[in-house]
Amino acid sequence: MEILKRFAAKLAFAIANGVIRILYPPKVTWEDKKATKDALKKGNCVVYSNHTSHVDGFYMTRLFGKYRVHTFVARDWYDKKKINGLFRNLPYIPMNRQEMDTSWLSMGLEKMNEGCPIYIFPEGHTSHTGVMDEFKPGFLMLARQAQAQVVPVVIDGEFKVFHRMHIIVGKPVEMDLNEEGRPSVVLKKYAGVCRDRIYELRDT
Repeated sequence: MEILKRFAAKLAFAIANGVIRILYPPKVTWEDKKATKDALKKGNCVVYSNHTSHVDGFYMTRLFGKYRVHTFVARDWYDKKKINGLFRNLPYIPMNRQEMDTSWLSMGLEKMNEGCPIYIFPEGHTSHTGVMDEFKPGFLMLARQAQAQVVPVVIDGEFKVFHRMHIIVGKPVEMDLNEEGRPSVVLKKYAGVCRDRIYELRDT
């Protein structure tokens, strides 16, 4: 029965992916294609981006699908009755935004150890104005523990039917997450650096 559920989820996902690509055809620009693809292929990689729409999580998971990217999704969405069966059988990891819960961290590390990059939206919610909120540094805690590279991605523009969606993929961010100092201060500092990289890529 579980095999059938997984098959049905993957089939539905593949069909939806085809529809999404027709509705919002992607145009991908790479800052340094070789460096970023090498990081994605190794799997020891945290990919992050701005968050413009509830479509983002599905769209970006499929865009990087060949690299077996797993995307974090809010637990309140993951547990919705009508779609929970899909989430459980597809490359998504639930994250509880309401309570102190570190299970997402261990699940993320487990997937990265299996060679799967992790995708996350550090704002924790959508921002439609083009101005991003402060990045929560938890994604860098994951990168620090995994000694992983961190790759920025810009979702440039709004999702409009039959309008090409421009995605800008940056090269891995240069930073030392193990530098001297309180870890919380270091991670917060570099979360700001990562946020600035999104603006830099978008405005180039």
